[in-house]
Amino acid sequence: MAAAAPLACGNCGQAMQVLELPGHYGQRVEIDLCAPCHLVWFDLVESARLSGPGLLALVGAMAEAQARGHALPHQPLADGAHCPRCRGALRQVHNRTRFGRSLQLECAQRHGAFQTFAQFLSEKGLLRPMSSADRARALAQGGALHCVNCGGDIGERDKVCGWCGSVPSVVDVARLARALDPEGATTAHAVHATAARQGALQCAACGAAQPPNAGWRCTSCEATLTAPGLAEAHRAVAALEPALRAHAERPAPEVVRRRLQAQSTGLERQRQRAAEMQAEADARSGRALPPERDPVEITQWLALLRDATGALPRWAAWLAGAALVLLLWWWR
Repeated sequence: MAAAAPLACGNCGQAMQVLELPGHYGQRVEIDLCAPCHLVWFDLVESARLSGPGLLALVGAMAEAQARGHALPHQPLADGAHCPRCRGALRQVHNRTRFGRSLQLECAQRHGAFQTFAQFLSEKGLLRPMSSADRARALAQGGALHCVNCGGDIGERDKVCGWCGSVPSVVDVARLARALDPEGATTAHAVHATAARQGALQCAACGAAQPPNAGWRCTSCEATLTAPGLAEAHRAVAALEPALRAHAERPAPEVVRRRLQAQSTGLERQRQRAAEMQAEADARSGRALPPERDPVEITQWLALLRDATGALPRWAAWLAGAALVLLLWWWR
């Protein structure tokens, strides 16, 4: 079967790059990226389906698009931008996340939504506005400031990027590492050594004060603080990729235990709520359960039966279980 033709960008009309990225539970997630416009198109909830390796690959594709952007000029967002699937109008939507408000251009027919690179990263809580210390550090290190969205040059005192209108920001590398690995399978790696939020002149990993002209790592403990752009941030977390892929294929035993513990806690709450609802229904109908039919005691009987029949042949265990079910049905 022939592959579908790439979608044309609803802003510039050029064919978008199709990214087949790893998703949760072994699925593949297809996302469309326009390098000249620095936009990503998500069908429905594709961004939520990305796994850690998938998010890492998407950040890498964004960084590569920025690198190509030095040869290709950024395409500003046009007033007539439309949905790449139905060519319908787009509407600006503000969503609330735990990191604040996020922005996207959504198809009125709900086919999907466009987000700039910076809007996507902000929605995930991976950016913070560039402080004066960040600007001084970037100028001391590279001699220039660059937009985290389009990669364009930013003036020393600019409040927004003159090319794409994004607020000058830096990437929180530690939070990016946690977004890639929310279950903590790679916590021993050095990139996790700093907290999610830090002061402009203080390292959150060790608390050491940082001079304004320091690098992007702590001068005392070498923990990663922030990165001035996507390429630097991607390089900082790229070392996690082998461990992330191994974790996606076969989670570590301690992660599996945490998953089972979280599920057992939820199941216990559901059992308790079901018992409460049954008791309320019986009380309203006047059919209160006698003590001997209490679900807790029935559960205890089942546990005793399991212990008693554990040493019996399988056919005998099944027969004993069937007999108990018939007895409980007759009793009812």
